[in-house]
Amino acid sequence: MRIKVRANARFGQARAVLLPPNFRTMDPVPFTAAEFASLDAWLAEDGWPDERMDIATLEGYLVALLVWPIELPAGAWLPSIWGVRGWKVAAKIDAAEKYERFIALIAGLLQDLERRLTVSPCQRTFVLAHDAKILSSPFFAGAAWSTGFMTALYHNSAGLQSRSIASRSAVESIASYASLRSQQPSAMRAAAGALSGAIAILVEERASSGPLGPLPVSGAPLGRRAASSQSRVA
Repeated sequence: MRIKVRANARFGQARAVLLPPNFRTMDPVPFTAAEFASLDAWLAEDGWPDERMDIATLEGYLVALLVWPIELPAGAWLPSIWGVRGWKVAAKIDAAEKYERFIALIAGLLQDLERRLTVSPCQRTFVLAHDAKILSSPFFAGAAWSTGFMTALYHNSAGLQSRSIASRSAVESIASYASLRSQQPSAMRAAAGALSGAIAILVEERASSGPLGPLPVSGAPLGRRAASSQSRVA
């Protein structure tokens, strides 16, 4: 991560200028249930802009960046996470140490999601495994997750027309959950199963891993049949 320090001309003091990181060059960042809980709790704190993402929305957003993928620089998609427009760091994390910690958690979550989505069989994400307690969102987690996913897709919605029928159907399935309102545990189980199946289809057809860069060379063919994709979700 690049943290640039320059002199403050008005006060004659040095201050940190926080710049977008390059996720492609970052070393592996450990990310476990403890880090997930830490990020969730941080997002649940007061002091964020009103439009900040909760943890379920954030996870769906990052998954979309990985599986669509949407080729955007980090400076274009990171601010939506903390609820601002343009490259500006929210006051909640505008100190260098806090910013570095927050970005490390985002990097760790991105890397963990990539691992979960590419192993065989696919592993469900923290939210879609629906066994992680969520503090930062008062809404139905399935709807929040889908909303985050669709928020990322809006950056490149025109690309939907060039995708396969299976991919378009997968996106339509995800979108259908964005407006669902329910507090019933059975509703989350059903939503998680459908969302995980849709993501498995998109993983099979992607050409890169978005913020994490080109896919590793593999002998596995892309574009497997949808039925095969759905069967790979653990």
